[in-house]
Amino acid sequence: MSVFSEEQEAKTSWNMVWAHDIGDEDNFKEWVVRDVFAECEFSYIVGLPGTGKSMVATDIACHLAAGWDWHGYKVKTPRMVIYVAAERASLTRRRIKAWRKKHAHTGTLPVLVVSGYMDLTKDLSHAYDLAELICDAEEQMGMDCGLLVLDTLTRVFGGGDQNAAKDMGKLINSVDVIQEKVPDMHVSVIHHTTHAGTRAKGAIDLDGAVDVSFSVAKRGKSVVFENTGANDGKEGDLLAYEFESVMLGKDQDGEWTTAPVLIPVDMPEPDSEVREKRESERERQRRARRQAFHLSVVNAAFSSGGDDESGWWWLSGVIEADTRFKATNAGKAAGNNWGRIRDALVKDGELEIDDVKNAYRLKLSQKPLTEN
Repeated sequence: MSVFSEEQEAKTSWNMVWAHDIGDEDNFKEWVVRDVFAECEFSYIVGLPGTGKSMVATDIACHLAAGWDWHGYKVKTPRMVIYVAAERASLTRRRIKAWRKKHAHTGTLPVLVVSGYMDLTKDLSHAYDLAELICDAEEQMGMDCGLLVLDTLTRVFGGGDQNAAKDMGKLINSVDVIQEKVPDMHVSVIHHTTHAGTRAKGAIDLDGAVDVSFSVAKRGKSVVFENTGANDGKEGDLLAYEFESVMLGKDQDGEWTTAPVLIPVDMPEPDSEVREKRESERERQRRARRQAFHLSVVNAAFSSGGDDESGWWWLSGVIEADTRFKATNAGKAAGNNWGRIRDALVKDGELEIDDVKNAYRLKLSQKPLTEN
């Protein structure tokens, strides 16, 4: 039972719960697609051109909307999907049509393909518009939205600089706004890798913001969809696939048009180079999450701390509620993400918590003073 008055509760839009009031609803995460996409979380799918990033997202979207398990990964209930095809919208529509033909799906398929100019970095106006669109679509279809796909990050980034932490932060803020309005939905963004194909392009802040990251990469004759980093989920190879062309019809010149669909195949064994790249990427993900913690939480709290000249930095009076919501400007998913990062830092000996003094201590060697 809350001890706050209605007037006190009205002063903030943050969600508040005392430790002794935490119920069974937080015992486990709710899955949209088991071991792949969870409710209230944010992910990205990256890969080099031609590896099928959008194909994976489209295939998952169609299975989820149909209420079908995704190649062995359980779908508990059908959910509506919003697919923002910010590039190649007509190709996205053809892929969905090809999927329906391949799988003989003739009924209603609640996947809404949204196209047109979208900018999630200039301000929050398009984020609010998109959230309203999703809520309207939920009402129209009479079902909850389980997945929002943003394809691609580059095409919803407006005139921002993807290498600038400030601009990447604007995109992350837009995702926070959308998830605040549609809290039980998973958001996944399709993005490109660097030329080396080992990491997502742009500022590292994106790595710190996502709850789970996926990559697609060619391995022999197949392509492998891999979980490259999760806060509390299944990591490693998830699915190997190839492409099959499905004939859709003839164009105005009488030529057949086709669109590809994803076909699962046996998982190829990774070679030593793949294993080395995989471990390197996972370590980079761990570093990125720690850096995101430092930048969003520690810098915001330095004004209340001081050096104790023993290699640690005291963050006095920094309570979790203030740090979680004020310093990170977070919603439920980001707040949970911060908690996991904090616990990992404690486990690694980089952070100490003093409940008596209501303070944190962080190693000075880990203390960032700027984003650089």
